[in-house]
Amino acid sequence: MVHVNKDSHEFLNLLLSLITDEIAAIQEQIPSQQSNRIVDPTTNNFQFCLATERCCQTCGMSTTKTEIHTALLIHVTDDDSTLSKKISCLNDLLENYFASETMDGCFCDQCQLNQRKSIRYSLERLPRVFIFYLKRWHVTKNVHGELESVSKEDHPIDCPLEIDISSFCSSKIQSPRSIQSIEDLPNLKDLLKQRDSIVSKRARIEDKSDSRKTFDEEINDESISRHGNYRLFALINHLGGSSDVGHYTSTVYDGKTSSWFTYDDTSVSISTEDHVLKSLARDAYGVMYMHKDIFQLFQPNSE
Repeated sequence: MVHVNKDSHEFLNLLLSLITDEIAAIQEQIPSQQSNRIVDPTTNNFQFCLATERCCQTCGMSTTKTEIHTALLIHVTDDDSTLSKKISCLNDLLENYFASETMDGCFCDQCQLNQRKSIRYSLERLPRVFIFYLKRWHVTKNVHGELESVSKEDHPIDCPLEIDISSFCSSKIQSPRSIQSIEDLPNLKDLLKQRDSIVSKRARIEDKSDSRKTFDEEINDESISRHGNYRLFALINHLGGSSDVGHYTSTVYDGKTSSWFTYDDTSVSISTEDHVLKSLARDAYGVMYMHKDIFQLFQPNSE
């Protein structure tokens, strides 16, 4: 059993932050003319843009705020612990998340009063890897609004092998940046070696041929399909009924062998796709989907 002070989502944020810090340290140590060759892999791989539109129902004034995220947090339960009993699949959870809602007491700059506003979310930029965290914790508060208990909702949620999120995208949608082959993906260990070489003054970064596109080079928009089709390739399961103590396992699809592997501490076992979809994915705490155009590059029959 692993005693955790942070859940897997918080750990992921910490890990991505450390990578970002390492990349920033590398960029500071290299010549400016080569800085475009080294970019933060979290930017192109995980980051997406979520837009929140608020419209005053009295005067019609609309404002939109955009934020960058690396994972979408979706609550499986609501305050009354009834949401999970009505929804049993990821697609319906997404429909509920992106559905328009109304909220009272929102200040309107034009009316100069608190008014009722409609609120709607939409996606303006898609990631290569879309991470969804199914927040299964149900918080109970007493009449004074104080935390009383935290319980876990184990209601199964079907996470399909493929999803299409096109209906949740705005008209300004930007597809994830394309890559020509998996070799174009940056290797963090190589970048760290380059940084260490410069810091220690034992070597300098050698100019590389421009025959291959750099990771940060602008790619023709037509080189990747403008669709929101994603394919499941990884998931995280949490064992235990407490948000403070539990055990995490992960299951990942290997494109080279077309197999699923479950990782449980030092134990690694192979899983069938049927078992992944009908058992593990239904109780998943986190699911990761890869854009299908990118996913194809990891298939054995890819060029």
